Amino acid sequence: MSFASSSASGDLLEPYAVPNALVELVRSAESWLVIVSPYFDPWRHLRDALVDAREAGVKIKFLIREDQMREKQVIRHFRDLELKPLALKRLHAKIYISDKKALLTSMNLYAGSRESVEFGLCIDRQRHAELYEAVFRQAYSLLKKSELVELPSPKPRGAPVQKAAPVQKAAPVQKAASVQKAAPVQKAAQAKTWTPPAKAVASISAPAQSAAKGAASCTEVDEEALKRLSKTQAESYRLWCEKHSVHRVAKERQCTESTIRYHLAAAIEVGLIPVEHVVTEKQRNIIAEAIGRVGPNAGQGAIVKTSQGPVCYGEVACVLAAMKLLRCRAPQVPSAPGRR
Repeated sequence: MSFASSSASGDLLEPYAVPNALVELVRSAESWLVIVSPYFDPWRHLRDALVDAREAGVKIKFLIREDQMREKQVIRHFRDLELKPLALKRLHAKIYISDKKALLTSMNLYAGSRESVEFGLCIDRQRHAELYEAVFRQAYSLLKKSELVELPSPKPRGAPVQKAAPVQKAAPVQKAASVQKAAPVQKAAQAKTWTPPAKAVASISAPAQSAAKGAASCTEVDEEALKRLSKTQAESYRLWCEKHSVHRVAKERQCTESTIRYHLAAAIEVGLIPVEHVVTEKQRNIIAEAIGRVGPNAGQGAIVKTSQGPVCYGEVACVLAAMKLLRCRAPQVPSAPGRR
């Protein structure tokens, strides 16, 4: 993401940088997120970011134009993402705000809007506190005027189809004939899929290597680490174990490579993948130099902006995750050496 200009009021985004800025805003949210948009037809990596945020415990409030809640596709998006929408008549404002930053933009939440020339002003909560508070008050006032929408449940036509499904399952004759022979093979394939590649095990730290010597202990460590991943992160990690390629995983999941690196960053942080298998040495050096200039707590946007070379947010997330893992694994120095 790049900026056209920066002032005391905020950072003015380049025309085609708004979609990435919005996804970054969603991903950086830690406790809450407010989305005010008249329309809703999200693209894939925005959907993934919303799912990750919800599963991480971020409270999401979504305000949409009232007449849009008559659209079946919009209802389906909210149902799939497990979001409870609020509605307001004749809404046309676009405000995206989290506990970290706010984004004022002309862009609607349409997949096709990524190709449009859009305006965007990014407001950091710490650097532009007064403007951020003003935007927050405006968004909050709109929420107070809105009404909660009860999503219609898909009862009449969907129920018979779902009831008919068990009848197909009740054909255990096909399963019984082949399952006894095929089942062990399927289980073995799943176990292999969820085990980190040999190269990954060989390059983790010494304590983890000693713990991974036995097949049983390695499986236990993997299962515990996997529980800390969200569903979409675990799916990207599973595909990465099969394909060993960020590009192939992104193609299969129809996401950007940067989004897949975001998912793999979570796996790096829990010790499932070494960072060198996801980010090249050249990119790691560029990011490390940028972190050295602005500090690891400056935020991904500042690190990308300061980098003296092309890097993406996903690569930065991977390097920061590896740094966090190293800090967690660093041996603790006893406060009083020699004492027992």
